Amino acid sequence: MASLANLSRVAINNILLATDFSPEAENAFHCTVAIAKRYDSTIFLTHVLPPEGSMGVGESWAALSDAVRSGAEKSMARLGHTGELGSIAHEIIIKSGITWEVISRTLDEKNVDLLVMGTHGDKAVKKLFLGSTAETASRHATCPVLTVGPHVELTSGERFHHILYASDFSSGSLRALNYAVALAADDRAELTLQHVIESKPASEAEMLAWKREDGDRLRRMVPPGMDLAYQPEVEVEIGIPEVEIVRLADTRKADLIVMGSHIGGAVATHVPWTTLHHVLRNAHCPVLTVRGE
Repeated sequence: MASLANLSRVAINNILLATDFSPEAENAFHCTVAIAKRYDSTIFLTHVLPPEGSMGVGESWAALSDAVRSGAEKSMARLGHTGELGSIAHEIIIKSGITWEVISRTLDEKNVDLLVMGTHGDKAVKKLFLGSTAETASRHATCPVLTVGPHVELTSGERFHHILYASDFSSGSLRALNYAVALAADDRAELTLQHVIESKPASEAEMLAWKREDGDRLRRMVPPGMDLAYQPEVEVEIGIPEVEIVRLADTRKADLIVMGSHIGGAVATHVPWTTLHHVLRNAHCPVLTVRGE
């Protein structure tokens, strides 16, 4: 049985916030600032301009490029001078290129511990997850990715109060557990461990046996002696994972969902891209994804 006998504290020294200055990105900014204050982090406020030549050629391109860059610089200046940043160490980065390529290089150059992004709703999210930055980030970013969706309503952000950890028992889920437990310990937050069984049991007796087995498995994943303010709650359900994850997050009033992801393809077996898409589109709290090895 896989468990994390060596769960450890997490260090969030450097945070990269990828922003497009949308309302969702503004929510992501507030969330980033709150985390940076708690962990004494440096924030890299990052905006990626379109690649050179992508919007035209000649003088028209030059004029449009200058206008786009000027607008980005003004928007960044407003963020940089906001009172929220206060004494938080931060750096503004504006570069041209393919969005994920620029972000990926910056993650390495700045030794980033957490990538934060906002996502748009409905059509934009659908387009996003059919082959763009958020999908690529969750699959390939070596650091955890915190995504702030279109329905997220941020509170004071001083700390997380209730964290929902959704597990499929994959390698990504096991890495994600370390963050769920460490963040719960740091913030003295409640922690709920969830697993959703997609198969339909043949009988009530089989259903109860499945729930008992997977519930015990979840409990054993958290070693005794962890510095948690509350005993973790365990929820094993039968149904559609994306529906049950959002439902339980709402029921428990979770202010963070933590999930594992899988490199190079879908979020690990139990959490395919349709599931993550649904969770990000409908969750009322940020979602932290941690890539498997």
